Parts: sequence; structure tokens; C-alpha cells
Amino acid sequence: MDIVLEVLRRNGLDPSPEAIRVLPWPRAYHLALNTSDALLFCTARTPEREKLFKWVGPIMRVTVGTVVRKDSRLSPRQWRDLQGLRVGTVRNTVGEQLLIEQGVPTAMLHAATTPGDAVRMLAAGRVDVLAFNIHSTLYMMEQGNIDSAEFAVSMVLQKLDLYMAFNPGIDDTLPRRLQSTLDAMRCNGGSTGSSDFARLVQPYSPYFPPGSFPEERNCPRAGTNAR
Repeated sequence: MDIVLEVLRRNGLDPSPEAIRVLPWPRAYHLALNTSDALLFCTARTPEREKLFKWVGPIMRVTVGTVVRKDSRLSPRQWRDLQGLRVGTVRNTVGEQLLIEQGVPTAMLHAATTPGDAVRMLAAGRVDVLAFNIHSTLYMMEQGNIDSAEFAVSMVLQKLDLYMAFNPGIDDTLPRRLQSTLDAMRCNGGSTGSSDFARLVQPYSPYFPPGSFPEERNCPRAGTNAR
């Protein structure tokens, strides 16, 4: 969110707290598709969604996978290992879509409306495995006083880039401006770690592995002179 808000602010768009709505993912996705000035963030850019939105990014890269309890005998390593398990998902997310595309029966899926609800289902033993963004899952466990050390990743499903997703009805000028701003924020003037982008994501780096955020660029930072 910090990156998105900073990009908007630098373009004279400083949304009020009332303008930012935290909604269950299915509802947020529906509103973004059907509201002309909507921005949905952050959203995985997939071939199926490509023409549904106008994109600005990437903001970061995430890994979607399956998370299980370490003390469980159930540790799926291949798609067929999911057969017969209670699989937790977040409704309408990429994790759920991947499962359906691979032929996992919908009767096996236990869809939550929010990531927090999905994590709590896994922790409470109401599902055997959770298919979702791995690093967000572990981060939410820490934030919810759930010991993430008791859980493990059994299978990586896919790695995806997250973007700002605009309703396609928006004028092309705005996404182009925002993309230019985001690209400029990655410039470090030749000094690693000094870009505005790196500064903003630094507090979150302990929760995400190397490669989760776009690389900096060796280009002049805003307000500096090229040499």
C-alpha cells in the first residue's frame, strides 16, 4: 500500500481514508470490474485478467503455494496429492483459479472471503492445506499471534507479479503517468539501496525473500543530476 499511495501522491492524487476501502476480495474484484474510476491493488496480472484491467507495475512478486501444519501427515507435493484433502482458498483469487484449472474438484475447496479468515481456518484445523500467497500467509500468522514456525510450504504453485489494476474505462493518460512515476522511483543514482522504492519497502523486507520486489535501476534519482 505504501508504494501505491506514494505513486498516487506524486501525481496529485492523495486519496482520503474514506476513499480507500478494505473489502473481501470477491467484492473488491467485482467493484473494480464494474466501477469506471476504480483502482484495485495489489492484483496478480494473469493472462485471464489481462484485458479486464489497465495495469501499472509491477509492485512486487509473490509466490502462490500450499501451506500445511508441520505436524500433519498430509504434505502434498504434486497436484494429485491434493485429492481427498480439504483445501482452503480465498474466493476468486489466483490460488483458487489455479486449483480449478488443474482439475481439483470444487467440492474439495473451502473458500474464505478474506485472507485472514483463510489463515484462521488452517490454524484451527478446519482445512488440511491452504493454497494462497505464501508470504502473505506467514505474515498474517505473525500479525495474528499464530506461530508460523508450526507451518511449512509443501508445494509452490506459481510465481506472479502484482500490479495496480484500473477499471478499463479509465483514460489511458493516468496509467501512463503513474507507470512513469513508479519507474522513476526505482532509480538509485548508482547507489544500491538508495532508491525511493527501496526505502519504502525496506520495513517489509524481513517478511519477503530476495526477488520479491522489482530491482532498482542505475538511473538518476529525481532531483539529482546525471553524471
